[in-house]
Amino acid sequence: MPAPIIKQSSSKVCYMILPEGIKGDLCDGLKELSEKLGISIVVIEDVNWNDNLTPWPAAGVFKKAKPFGGKAAAFLDKLTHEIIPEAERDMGIEDAERTLLGVSLSGLFAVWTAFNTDAFSNIICISGSLWYDGFIEWMKEQTPSLQLKKICMLLGEKEKNAKEKRMSTVEERTLAAADILKEKSQANVTFELVEGTHFSPILPRMERAMMALEE
Repeated sequence: MPAPIIKQSSSKVCYMILPEGIKGDLCDGLKELSEKLGISIVVIEDVNWNDNLTPWPAAGVFKKAKPFGGKAAAFLDKLTHEIIPEAERDMGIEDAERTLLGVSLSGLFAVWTAFNTDAFSNIICISGSLWYDGFIEWMKEQTPSLQLKKICMLLGEKEKNAKEKRMSTVEERTLAAADILKEKSQANVTFELVEGTHFSPILPRMERAMMALEE
């Protein structure tokens, strides 16, 4: 179920998939952001983080960590055929201009959707897990949606210092992903290194990215 929904009067809607640990801290900030930018916000709930947001199975990143399930295709089907229609029906919005915002693994998912659906006009990837096994190589062989207008990617300048080997490649791989999208997509693609660590601080990054879509 999509919840909470923060509704504004425009046809612009930002769908967000957020890590469980930060949702509660963002309630007030998201309301202010929604009002400031005049964009409705829908936070997607009940997401199996390791399975729903990964494009194919892969080993977990830490010792004894569960492997990634690779069920993004099934989750995208649910998102586009159930969650989005229900949310927009509840809000009374037709012909929505949709943005998908993802953080960490959901940032990976957001970039993956750019090649797998025409449902979104804009993609925001914050600290996306673009180190994911084989993802950059996969991107090179795919064609992004022609419906995309803007893609904004933000990464903390300290994220490349991660101790886990795969995660430490995140900066070079995010840069590579941005270059691929610039080459293959008709969208306006921006990449920016910002202060901080893995998606922290999060709210300033969300505001920065969402405001960039308005420029």
